[in-house]
Parts: sequence; structure tokens; C-alpha cells
Amino acid sequence: MSFSRFFGHDINFDLAMKPFTWQHYLLIFLGISVVVFTLRFAKTIKASKYEHLMKKVFIVWLIVLELSYHMHYWAFGMFSVPLHVCSFGVMFSILLLVTGKYRYFEILFFVGIFGGLLALFFPNTLGYTYYNMRYYHFIFLHMSIAMVPIYYYKAYGFRITYHSIYKTIGLFLCILPLVVFVNYTFDKNYMFIGEKPAILASILPDWPYYIFIFIGLVPILFHLLYFVSNFDYSKYRFRK
Repeated sequence: MSFSRFFGHDINFDLAMKPFTWQHYLLIFLGISVVVFTLRFAKTIKASKYEHLMKKVFIVWLIVLELSYHMHYWAFGMFSVPLHVCSFGVMFSILLLVTGKYRYFEILFFVGIFGGLLALFFPNTLGYTYYNMRYYHFIFLHMSIAMVPIYYYKAYGFRITYHSIYKTIGLFLCILPLVVFVNYTFDKNYMFIGEKPAILASILPDWPYYIFIFIGLVPILFHLLYFVSNFDYSKYRFRK
């Protein structure tokens, strides 16, 4: 593996991650592991005297991940701005880690879970292979933005509400015109509203019809996450 190949734009769809291969199964395993281990050790970390230091380290880690993504494009004269859902996941993760405020958690919980975990379960690596840094960046970034909201869910007892669902949807509806403008102007595909994800291409209708499927699925998935995360499993009842 050469330096130029690792840090360049070495795209090879024949070697890239494909659905239902060992690479895909590995990402699914990592996604499940993030949930299990974060839930398992969240309270231990919170009780540790090093929690504040660990938060600072994780903030730096998130900044490095986000900047390296854009710098990888910029270094080759390519356009890149933080308009992917996962870029918002990084932003809200940092805001939550710095402030500890609930208003960032209630957005991040949806963005981190669906932007992070679903990206691992249905990976769209854009043709980058395990010979390229973007392959590993994809894995680390999506694991990281899933960890933060799950940590605050378990360690701090934060919970989303019905209001959180509509607040999150409203936020992205406000951002949508900017995303459409940038996609059209710079020929990009932020939030996958210009072209369907490759891994789901065979089961989704063509543009723009698949967008309506996304629009219908988002509130359903958000409500499902609300019920799953607020259910009191110890007493088999929903939290009030």
C-alpha cells in the first residue's frame, strides 16, 4: 500500500464494500458493538475522575475526523462543505460534549443513531477500498457520532420526547433549501437527495421518487426510536 494510494482518491468499485459480504457484516458487528459497549460502560465512565479529560479527547477526535474528510477533498481541488447528515452529527456531538445541554442531545439522538448506525448497516463508501484512508474514516466517524448520544442516554439519563421528533424534522427542513442549492450549484449529493445511495439503488425507485420514500420513512423511524428508547423494560411499561 503506497502513501499516494492511501491518501489519494483510489476508487475501485470491484474492491469496495458490497452488500452481504464479510466487510458488510463486519460493519454491522461494529455498529451493534458500539451500542452494547457504550451502554455497558457509560455509567463507569461518568463516575470516573477522567471523564472530563475523555470528553476533551473525544472532541479533538471528532474535529480531526471532520476536518480530515474535507481536507481530503480540498487537497485535490474538490468541493466539500459540512452538509452531510453525519457532519451535523459531528457538530451536535461536539456541542453536547462541550455544554452538556439537552437541546443538543435531542437532535443528536436521531442524527447519531440514524446517521451513524444506519450508515454502518447500509454503508455507502463511494467506491473507496480498504487501501484508502476514507474507508477507515467512514467506519470511525459513524461509530463515533453514534457513541455520544448513547452515552448521554445511559450515563445522564437524557430522553427524547415527541417534541424532539418534530424539532429535528423541522431543523432539517430549514436546512434543505441550502442543501438543494449546493447540490445543484456544485453537482454534489448531500443528504442523498440528488442521487440514491448505491447500496440501496436496486431496491429504490429512480429520482425523485425515492425521495418520497425517505420522507415517509423518517417520521416512522423517529417515532419507532422514541418508543424503543423510552420504554421501561424493567417494568414493561412506557415512561411517563
